Amino acid sequence: MRSSTRRGWLVGGALAVAVGVGSLAGSSVGASGSSSDLVTLTVGVTQDVDSPNVTVGYTVAVYELWNLQYATLTDKAAADFETIPGLAESWVASNDGLTYTYTLRDGLKWSDGTPLTAEDVAFTVNTSRDQEWFNHSSVTANLTATAVDATTVEITSSVPDPKLPTMDVYILPKHIWEEHANGDITAYDATDGVGSGPFTLKEWTPGQGWTMVANPNYWQGKPAIDQVVFQVFTDGAAMVTALENGELDAANDIPAEQFASLQGRDDIVAVAGAQGGFTELAMNGMAGGIGDGHPALLDINVRHAIAMAIDRQQLFDRVALGIGLPLHVLGVSPDQAWLPEIAEEDRLDYDPAAANQMLDDAGYLDTDGDGVREMPDGSQPLVFRYAERSEGTQGAALRELITGWLKEIGIDTEVTVYDDAQLGEIVYAGTYDLFVWGWTPFVDPDPLLSYFTCDQVTYDAAEAGYNDANWCSDEYDALYQQQNQELDKAKRIELVHEMIRLFYRESTYVVLYHDADTQAYRTDRFEGWLQQPAGTGPVIFTNSSPTYFNLKPIEGGSESGDDGSSVGLIVGIIVGVVAIAGIAVWVLSRRGSSRDERE
Repeated sequence: MRSSTRRGWLVGGALAVAVGVGSLAGSSVGASGSSSDLVTLTVGVTQDVDSPNVTVGYTVAVYELWNLQYATLTDKAAADFETIPGLAESWVASNDGLTYTYTLRDGLKWSDGTPLTAEDVAFTVNTSRDQEWFNHSSVTANLTATAVDATTVEITSSVPDPKLPTMDVYILPKHIWEEHANGDITAYDATDGVGSGPFTLKEWTPGQGWTMVANPNYWQGKPAIDQVVFQVFTDGAAMVTALENGELDAANDIPAEQFASLQGRDDIVAVAGAQGGFTELAMNGMAGGIGDGHPALLDINVRHAIAMAIDRQQLFDRVALGIGLPLHVLGVSPDQAWLPEIAEEDRLDYDPAAANQMLDDAGYLDTDGDGVREMPDGSQPLVFRYAERSEGTQGAALRELITGWLKEIGIDTEVTVYDDAQLGEIVYAGTYDLFVWGWTPFVDPDPLLSYFTCDQVTYDAAEAGYNDANWCSDEYDALYQQQNQELDKAKRIELVHEMIRLFYRESTYVVLYHDADTQAYRTDRFEGWLQQPAGTGPVIFTNSSPTYFNLKPIEGGSESGDDGSSVGLIVGIIVGVVAIAGIAVWVLSRRGSSRDERE
């Protein structure tokens, strides 16, 4: 899960302008709701939904929306991610382990009252396979689903599949999505609000937030909460203030500077949840042959020198404030068993003297004495374009330190600040040199590992893939295929370790640290908050987001002081108008472009 911009973004962006204009004045639901009869949970966030369309979106924010709106065939236990029944109440395997027959629960319905049947499952699996939906294909690429009857679906894999019987892709309503799948499915705005999860989308105002309402047809019963309102903040400190003032019930992505101040309070619980997410400095590997990345980045010596110039422990201490884990390898799962050790002789630890020597030896010299090295043939100075994210809470601090360290090894930078949608566009067009972003993995490592295969490299900006390292390797791809079909877990872990070590050596990504999901919630309104996994994970924005259905209002609990307009509407109007203006300018200046995806 991430944050960027994908195929179909131009259509989605233009639609977002229309949705935003129509909704700004009307969306003012706060922690007590627009009516005293509504039980409303209000959550502060720093990242907006990019697109509700499951074939287009990529951000952590939209995965939370999907987790609430679309149930899956199998679910994940809150305590330990164990595969448990979801829409399917049971399943059996064939003798060869290639076919699983799932039995759906009786009486399943979509939120609009339409029966949910095995046909919906077969449609989702087969169409996502054939059309290679980005958020489904790592699971469904080798699968064929057949609806035996209304409550029985048979799923067969063409190869051994270590992920089965887990089937955790979002099942879509065939009666809504089939017509769009027959055309350009990525152009569909997906604001229909028809789902099978505990809550469904009511409205989305880009730049301001989104509201989800309880699904009366949810298979576990109607939630105790009537609606969940997600409010977007551009200032993390303001979000924390709103939480402290009782204008929010919970908040996600709390700045590290404010997180400590929330610990130890009676009315607020602060949670630093771990689920394998990481922040990385990415370099343009130029594997797709498009864009205009700096040629020096094709040299592994330059990439290694950059890695060795960065004091990652200092970043962890000064920017993350020690919240998270000081790990420097690709995070592919919340389970650290999938993470390898890097041998001492292969580590690219902080060593600016060695980095300078490496560049000297490779012929990158400062021949004119301006403090900036040139290419070995003297043709071009080592001045790299650095793309800084405006969303999130750490971008500016990371940029200040990283660019300073690069300067110490003779590399200059030109910094431009982008929101996530803009950054996605330049990444997939290849018109960048460096950027800092992050990923949050799923429980199984396969999806995140798949992002860096050659199949996911972008060769045409209008048909972009997930591989924003813009790097690929035949060796990596071969290892990916092996782990994808290895049923022996110990052998599969070793294959994954080998892949991560290879990725580390190639260094188009420099993993800076593994993030903690810094969150907090109030204790005076709702009870039933669940960490996933138990004891170490976050309570919201998790792999399957079980907290929301589990929450119950505390009898006699405090109520918010207003209807939320002081936070949601005022902040939302300012942010929304700026976002609309920015999108409008972008649409006018980039009429031929497209795309959406990331954390």
